[in-house]
Parts: sequence; structure tokens; C-alpha cells
Amino acid sequence: MRYWEREKQVLHLLEANGAVSMTEICAITGASVATTRRDFDELQKKGLAQRTHGGLRLPQKKEEPGRRYVNGTEILDDIDREKQIIAREAAAQVQAGESIFIGAGKTCNMFAALLRDIERLTVVTTSVTAVLELAECPNISVTLLGGDIHTGKNYIETLDPDINHTLRGYFFDKVFLTVEGVDLERGYTVQDKNRTGLYTQLSRMTRRLYMLLDSAKFDRRAFATMFPPEKACRVISTRNMPDKFVEFYRKQGISCTLLPIE
Repeated sequence: MRYWEREKQVLHLLEANGAVSMTEICAITGASVATTRRDFDELQKKGLAQRTHGGLRLPQKKEEPGRRYVNGTEILDDIDREKQIIAREAAAQVQAGESIFIGAGKTCNMFAALLRDIERLTVVTTSVTAVLELAECPNISVTLLGGDIHTGKNYIETLDPDINHTLRGYFFDKVFLTVEGVDLERGYTVQDKNRTGLYTQLSRMTRRLYMLLDSAKFDRRAFATMFPPEKACRVISTRNMPDKFVEFYRKQGISCTLLPIE
């Protein structure tokens, strides 16, 4: 029996039984112990089987972590862990039956992934990732605003004129946004200037505006100013927030939730 015939036979038995012994294969194929051992080594090199004492078994599949985000979004470093903590707290603020807006950014994508079990939720967003996270949830109504997609960033960069007009008829219970930077002189800033008009409009169309800010955002400036630093909002961050910002928000009477780092 040729090698490829022996391999086919071994794989067939593995698929049926999950494991085979060397004695069994020698008897079935008529090959010697030395030849069968070489066959087993070759199957292991190919990743088709795993050697055991006296035989072979199907390779064990690595357990994949539970699906939380699409497009390979993973917790890569300490800042990503902060984003995840902030996203959890933001999700805890959402109640059944509410209408919310979700902005662009990794924290907002993580936040969207945590909303799947909330009943009768209406979500409007510019984030393609958020839509993919929620599109299969029968209890959630999801609307992706139309316009030009920001290349490589997976969000709507420039809204169609008709969408801007339609938005004037909306009102949200809560709006959740992230930015690229915030400092005490220029305030909340984003790299994409096309987002400033939309976010300014949204801030007038909601009862509560939430800013989701990990510690990497502080003392950082991006290209375009979206809101002044004293903008009325609710900040969700961590205890890594610099003291001067904690004091500033306190003096301004701005609600600021500082979460412990796990």
C-alpha cells in the first residue's frame, strides 16, 4: 500500500474514532512498525494528527475566546483594558426601550458589543463595526447613517446631506462619544474635522451626552476642536485620569465616573 493510501486510511479511522493505535494501523495497512511510525510523524508535521503513546489522535483544537467584537478587535495592552472597563460602565447606563447614538472609535465598538441583551433598544451610529455587532439581535433596531466611509477606520466620515436633514427630527436618550484628545485649553479634539459638525449637532439632540475617555486621551491634542473643555457632559474614565482633570471637572460640576483598574 502506497503512502497516500495509508494516510487516507489512517485519517478515515481518526475521523471515525478520534484515535488509532499503531498496532491497529499495522494490521490494516500491512506496513511495518518503522514505516507506520514514519507515517505518524508525517501526519503530525502536517498538523493532521497528534502523536500519543502507541498511536495517534485528532489534534486538539485551541479554545477560542468568546466573541465580543468583530474585525479582530482584541485587548492588546493596558489602554485597551481601560477601554474595556469604560465600555462596561457605559453599557450599564443603557436601559431597555431607550434610543441611543454610538460614535466611532474602539471604545465605542467594545461598548456596542455589550448591548446585545438589552430589550427594545434603538441604536443609531456611524460605526460599521457597531452595526455588525448588533445587526443579528432581534431585540435591537440598528440604523447606520449613510455617507462616505473613512478608509481603514470603518466609520462614516462624511454624512450625505439628506441624512443631516433627517437627523434634525431625531432625539436620543443618550449619546456616547469618544475623541482622540482632550486638554484644558483646546478641549475635546478629533483628528477628522468632518465629525465635529455631526457631534455638535448630536449634543443638542440628547438628554445625556457621555464622553468615554481612557487615560491616553488626556493632555493630547488632535486636529479639530469638537467641544470646549467645560462642555456639559458625563465623563466615564478610570482612576488613571490626571489629577488636574479630576479637579477641573469637579470645579465645573461635570459628572465624572472614575473606574478602578482591574
